[in-house]
Amino acid sequence: MESLVEKGIARSIGISNFQGQLVYDLLRTAKIRPATLQIEHHPYLVQRDLVRLAQNEGIAVTAYSSFGPASFAEFDFPHAKKLEPLLKHQLITSLADKYGKAPSQILLRWSTQRGLSVIPKTNRAEILAQNLDVTGFDISEEDIEKISALDINTRFNQPANYFPTEKLWIFA
Repeated sequence: MESLVEKGIARSIGISNFQGQLVYDLLRTAKIRPATLQIEHHPYLVQRDLVRLAQNEGIAVTAYSSFGPASFAEFDFPHAKKLEPLLKHQLITSLADKYGKAPSQILLRWSTQRGLSVIPKTNRAEILAQNLDVTGFDISEEDIEKISALDINTRFNQPANYFPTEKLWIFA
């Protein structure tokens, strides 16, 4: 990857799904520091220490699966279906009412207000417009902490949750 940057083929390097120790290992030997770390991040998987580490090292954090189990429940994955969907969670819907926003906007603003980039997915124009309209309001620090308190360290992008015969624990 570094040679691609040196040759001008790429402008920067990003890493994905690295845990803290892997970030440190990479930083020890890298000539070119990663520009961003892309991770699964939502109120059920806050990863405070990893986010803080990346931000302290000057690495931007990009959050995927911002709506938690929503992307995985649609595939009928039991691990995702057993938890309350974040878009319908009482705390999130009550905050949406409080701020006059959609639950998706509350979840995205919770991330962006804490300095993370988000990459929500949709193929509906009205939802795309909603997703883009998340910087025109702020959530109180108290409400940010309430959302963060939903953390149960539950990862949905873990292949072993869905394919238990495969001993592939990529986040072990």
